[in-house]
Amino acid sequence: MAGVGHMSVFGFGAYAGAFKKSAPELGKIITDSIKASNQFLVGTSAAISSFNYLKMGRLVLPLAISLGIGSLIGAYLAAALSAGKLDFKSYQGYFGLFVLFLGCYLFYQTTEGAKSKQKTAKAAAKAFEDSVKKQKCGEDMTGCDIGLKIQKFTVSTCEFTFYGVPFKFNPLIPFIGGMVISAIAAFLGVGGGFLLVPFLTSVTQLPMYLAAGTSALAVLVSMVTSIITLISKGTPIEWGFIGIELVGIAVGSFVGPMTSKYLSDSLMKRIFIILSLYIGVGYTLAGFVGFKIPGV
Repeated sequence: MAGVGHMSVFGFGAYAGAFKKSAPELGKIITDSIKASNQFLVGTSAAISSFNYLKMGRLVLPLAISLGIGSLIGAYLAAALSAGKLDFKSYQGYFGLFVLFLGCYLFYQTTEGAKSKQKTAKAAAKAFEDSVKKQKCGEDMTGCDIGLKIQKFTVSTCEFTFYGVPFKFNPLIPFIGGMVISAIAAFLGVGGGFLLVPFLTSVTQLPMYLAAGTSALAVLVSMVTSIITLISKGTPIEWGFIGIELVGIAVGSFVGPMTSKYLSDSLMKRIFIILSLYIGVGYTLAGFVGFKIPGV
């Protein structure tokens, strides 16, 4: 969403695109600046969210570490290799394609066929929602198997439970996933959470309540790596403008984790799907065809 704000709301996209023929190298530098600006906002939000989710016991640290190490490698390679090489229109088109693909994939995840493969995630989400309802009604939860509990963490195996529901995965899988996803995210100048969340909910079967917090820490690692790499390549940053935006990001990052538990798992997915499909179609058409739809 940071990219949407910079490209569409503030008009930086149109500004960068105006240099495609007259000064293409300048346009590419501005495109890199937009990417870095996006990542400053996403990185700040990820840092605050990670802290909040960790306090609430909704961040699977071993999984986040595996993702984070892979993210560091992928983000560095992508940022170093793509800096100064992408004009804005191409960047916008690729951004749209990836977001559109994500929206379609998430829509598939809501079908009955996909739901039948997500029994573990559904069980954990239901257990968490039931626990929240009981606590709101004043029920005594003493002795109940609540919260996140790490059972085992080795190079080849990680086991934990969330509100009594067991999970097990090989740390190598999120390492590879984090590396690939962060490379895509760094190339696009986005956080990567929009890919990490469906990866976690599908591959590792995490419910959204855990996926959001766990992906935030991996996003933070990816953002810091990519920003440092872009700045080292000479990418300019408008520090005053970024500073003002960070104030709003800080407020939203504190409010988000506290309010998300009152929304159902399926509702959060539907909201994300609608936004992904609309933005994906809009940016793909704008970048590759030159046709703009309202609000994008």
